[in-house]
Amino acid sequence: MKKRLVVFIMIMAFLFAMIVPTFAADKQITVGMVLKTLSSQYWKIVAAGAKTAAAKNNVNLILLGPPSEDAVEQQINMVQDVLSQNIDVLVFSPSQPAASINVLLQAKAKHVPVILVDTGMPAGFNDYASFIGTDNLAAGKAGGQALAALLKPGSKVLLLYGAPGNPTMTDRVNGAEQVLKAAGMVIAANQPAYSDRERAYTVTQNVLQATPDIDGVFAGNDEEALGALRAVQQAGKKIPIIGVDATEDALKAIMAGDIYGSIAQGNYDMGRLAIEKALELKAGKTIEKRIDSGATLITKTNAQELIDFRATIKE
Repeated sequence: MKKRLVVFIMIMAFLFAMIVPTFAADKQITVGMVLKTLSSQYWKIVAAGAKTAAAKNNVNLILLGPPSEDAVEQQINMVQDVLSQNIDVLVFSPSQPAASINVLLQAKAKHVPVILVDTGMPAGFNDYASFIGTDNLAAGKAGGQALAALLKPGSKVLLLYGAPGNPTMTDRVNGAEQVLKAAGMVIAANQPAYSDRERAYTVTQNVLQATPDIDGVFAGNDEEALGALRAVQQAGKKIPIIGVDATEDALKAIMAGDIYGSIAQGNYDMGRLAIEKALELKAGKTIEKRIDSGATLITKTNAQELIDFRATIKE
């Protein structure tokens, strides 16, 4: 009788050991995702990648973003809000990394792992699990090389970057500037346009009044590229313009021959990978500290292919 009891206990212990991990693995996790904004095409695609992956993997996704990328305080308040909701993982794209240090330390104090998307933190700050994004310096260099190939030594170039202190935009423009200078181009102006189409339009107008013989424009994102395009067209000029992000409006302009090209980031994959890596973290796995989501030069030769892919994405 005792022998049978021991066997029965062993069998039940084995079955329990099999059942408990399965239950834990199936338990829904909550991910708080705070992006720079949810109003632009670029960030809507990041969000779409995250929402698709969350639905596929039974993840409760709390998705937030301020109305514009320069709403830094509002974004930080959103992070504090999701941290109060007992999330398992925080996915964050800081508009102003230096201003975001304290809120990430709050996440650490709550034992909430952080996955950074698109934009990293200042050098020396390592309290995050992983960074998923583009090598923005390399993306800028790719844009600079494409623009230099269309111009000749001595050509004057306008560079448009984002808000001062935004490392993503700064790295892109720095990369382009390095390549353009090495190719003998003259940087006629390097101006902040705050990732905004209207501001880029005004800035480009002002630069063209002071330096009407601008030969090309590199913009840190497509909103700025499109703003520059409007100013250039109003001035009656036809010069190559290259942006970054390959947004829907930029792709239309590329297909129309108004903008030469844009550096497409894997922004859909940034959102998708963030959710997948969050699941790995909760499963106790170690994930890579830095994950490159890639970048590709998009011109009229390959723009339609990207347009077709984007058409399959549900925002």
